[in-house]
Amino acid sequence: MNLFKRVLLIILCVSFLTLLFAQDDFETWKSQQKAELKKYISEQDKAFAGFLEKNWEQFEAFKADEKDTTPKPVTMPKVEPKKIEEIEVTKKIEEIKIPPKMQIEEKEQDDSMVTVKMTEDPRININYLGLPLELNYQQNLDIQLQSPINEKGIADFWYSISNIDHTTLFAQASDYREQLKLNDWGYCLLLNEITKEVSGESQNLSNLLLWFMLTKSGYEAKVGYAEDNVYLLLPCKNTIYGVSYVVIDDKRFYTLSFDKQQQLNISINTYDGKYPNADDLIDLSIKDSPKVKSTLIEKELKFSYENTEYSIPVTYNQATAEYFKNYPQTDLEVYFKAPLSDEATYSLTLGLKPILEGRTEADAANVLLRFVQTAFQYKTDGEQFGNEKSLFSDETLFYPYSDCEDRSIIFSYLISNILGLNVIGLDYPGHISTAVHFQNDLIGDKVTYNSTNFVVCDPTYINANIGMAMPKFKEVEPKIIDLQK
Repeated sequence: MNLFKRVLLIILCVSFLTLLFAQDDFETWKSQQKAELKKYISEQDKAFAGFLEKNWEQFEAFKADEKDTTPKPVTMPKVEPKKIEEIEVTKKIEEIKIPPKMQIEEKEQDDSMVTVKMTEDPRININYLGLPLELNYQQNLDIQLQSPINEKGIADFWYSISNIDHTTLFAQASDYREQLKLNDWGYCLLLNEITKEVSGESQNLSNLLLWFMLTKSGYEAKVGYAEDNVYLLLPCKNTIYGVSYVVIDDKRFYTLSFDKQQQLNISINTYDGKYPNADDLIDLSIKDSPKVKSTLIEKELKFSYENTEYSIPVTYNQATAEYFKNYPQTDLEVYFKAPLSDEATYSLTLGLKPILEGRTEADAANVLLRFVQTAFQYKTDGEQFGNEKSLFSDETLFYPYSDCEDRSIIFSYLISNILGLNVIGLDYPGHISTAVHFQNDLIGDKVTYNSTNFVVCDPTYINANIGMAMPKFKEVEPKIIDLQK
């Protein structure tokens, strides 16, 4: 072997040994960092448990806010259908793109598609909106609560639960959240199912576990008690209607339950402070339609336009509508901006495509307006549900009746996603409508927003064309619901 090769071999051997030692050093360093982090978190939990023993006070629960209390009309006004008038011909709809077809023909979703990495630890099974999910679960999470409920008992609960290794459970819950495309509310529902399974019949234990898991997930959750009952208190980025709340440091903490709405008229004992770095507020906005179990329903939506009868076959997922059953009533922007499920979007676009293509923007918008006006049956929320309940678009397809805001929400989605036109919501006392911006000027009622003219399109004024506001609202200036993403 020549000198050069010998030197090269020596250099390679030294480099290899250096890498081995460096790897060992890195693994040692990583282990030290994990140990330090665990120690730091343990110290945080111990300090927080100590804080919980002595920093409680009474807060009065405020009466729940109500949405617009102006009575809605029991029946909607009608006009005789007229041909749309255009000052000049607006841009034609040349092509409507069909969204990519998913596996809609498969009537049942393959449950095995939703899985997480499991360990040899004990397991629990939960049912999340029809989907069977499996998670690893440490049996000793089942902590016995002291009775009656007091500060010391809650502090002891935190100290006990925080000394149990829950990292696998949190990792699996986070993995499920990502796979199912859950927003904050969907994640809360998932944790709620886990805590109910763990706590058995104890609602107090379930609320405490949920508080712990939400706090450890980074949310500014609190817990309170009154009359030996534990209440979960959550701040929200959005207004929540129909749910009582306490005010702490000028921030509303809602007495949220994930199975039903709660309105309390009592004082609640809770604390003014928070766990370190638990700063997130619950956000009820929805960017992605949740991936729940596929329970597909088909129905026909019929309407007439310019003496021609049309029938649109629609496929929607019943499980998606059921997901929203106990969704908190919140700001209308949340409903307007929420997506329609993939199944419903695909079938509606497919059915409307041949009817809309080749028409002008204004005429196509009028077709959609007549579709929403007459293909859905009208009833007020009070008549259908016994209380105010705004519907997401999937719910409008699911329930037998809808009212003005429900129709405006699904109309705005169709206008925006099928025709690609800009739309705003119009919030009148006791009524919700919409307005659309067209490329050319049109005859009719308009509103101006951000220096742009929007033509009134009322999905509840039966047979009214675009540009026709309800007579009683023609001179009323509405609040604008900005729907820009």
